[in-house]
Amino acid sequence: MIKKTYPITEKLLIQGYKLNQELLSILEREAEKLNSRQDAATIAQLAEQKKRISQQIEQFSLQLTQILATEDLELASSGVQEYFARARSANLPLKQGLETWQKLTQLIKQCQQMNEQNGASISLLMRHNQRIQQIFRGNSPFATTYTAKGSTTATHISRAIASA
Repeated sequence: MIKKTYPITEKLLIQGYKLNQELLSILEREAEKLNSRQDAATIAQLAEQKKRISQQIEQFSLQLTQILATEDLELASSGVQEYFARARSANLPLKQGLETWQKLTQLIKQCQQMNEQNGASISLLMRHNQRIQQIFRGNSPFATTYTAKGSTTATHISRAIASA
């Protein structure tokens, strides 16, 4: 069966690599926009693009799972390695498939790291926004300010700075 599925697997891995390249590009643009504090609409548009490409990557994952299942293997690094070992035993040309798999796994790690960094940036921005809203509404128990010497002090505030 592997002789029939291996050519499909090679094409599928190339497709998965291209999808993850596109995801990394979106994540890099998102990081740039977050760092430059772009408006929420721009970031929401990138989030929609991430959602779309993630759905395509999920489809890729399902297809790879199905191919591995034909060999009674699971979608895991060990399952893919065993798949390539079986392809080697069947004297199939492995160079392109193995190279693509290795590049794909490295790219997936980059995407994961970039996504985690972006998520942390978004979380930090949200906390800052919530804190500012609390201060404006008078809901924050403390407002942190700086003294003339540069140290911070926390003072209790109880009235709204602005009202709608």
